[in-house]
Amino acid sequence: MKKIVFICLLAPVLSHAAPVTLILTNGDRLQGDLLERNQETLSIKHQLLGEMIIKTNTVSEIKTDYEALAQQTPSEGENTIQPAPESAEIAQVEPEDNGLLGTGWLTDWERRFDLGLAGSRGKSHNSQVNVAFNADLATEKTRINSRTGYFYAKSEEETSDNSFFTSINRDWLQPETPWFRFAGGRFEIDRFKDYDYRVNANGGFGYEFANTDDFLFVGRSGVGFNKTFGGERQEFTPEGLLGLESRWRINDAQRLALANTFYPSFDSFDAYRNVTSFDWILDLDERAGVALKVGMTNEYDSETEEEISKNDFKYTLSLSWSL
Repeated sequence: MKKIVFICLLAPVLSHAAPVTLILTNGDRLQGDLLERNQETLSIKHQLLGEMIIKTNTVSEIKTDYEALAQQTPSEGENTIQPAPESAEIAQVEPEDNGLLGTGWLTDWERRFDLGLAGSRGKSHNSQVNVAFNADLATEKTRINSRTGYFYAKSEEETSDNSFFTSINRDWLQPETPWFRFAGGRFEIDRFKDYDYRVNANGGFGYEFANTDDFLFVGRSGVGFNKTFGGERQEFTPEGLLGLESRWRINDAQRLALANTFYPSFDSFDAYRNVTSFDWILDLDERAGVALKVGMTNEYDSETEEEISKNDFKYTLSLSWSL
């Protein structure tokens, strides 16, 4: 801190750049000549990268040669004000990822926790709670999506929804080709289905129609099974998989995700499931990692018992936090 204050006091009398070493908050070091400093930024000239502007909140310590700095006092008549560089590179320093809640678990994953509460009182009494944890990993050779959620709803003092699910899908990417392999699975419990709980798994091949920093559009084709336990329906169903999914970063604050997957049964020509999902995320405070999330899912199951709706539609409005 004393070194930073020293440089701040001495900066107005600098006419030549002073050699410094910046120690960033993530442990990296940058060496160069100090050109200018104010409360928000540092301007240095790096030997290889040229002129750079560094935010002061990303710098933990500044080391400099005090003797060399003292020798660089301006002579009479020299201009003591250093002009700001017109075109300088801005160094974006990412904060270090210490994993989920600092535990080191799921390091380098995108982790979010969602919480939604809704209700009404008056002519009708309704309440709804949904919580979810999502974790995504994307590297050159791997793409993993993990989803876990719980839904509870009550209407007129009667429970209308009480369900839990957890799922994971992994893509094995091949950088030299848009083709990839995938495998996934899902476990769920639902008190208002004609089964107690269900397990399904699948695998196959996919194709990336588009994959950029802002837009992803892929197709999937594969095989798997659907197994239900308990209740009136205890079945093992081999099934196929045909799916499309898209993710679009509209701008720095908005993201969209849309997917539709069709599961035809291999036991019966007219039996199938169809699952559609939609998510819209709006960042409210990027620094705090808070966002507004609107989500909708619907599963149509042709084999559901007649007294139960074949459509299982859920919608959520929740706050989402980066963890």
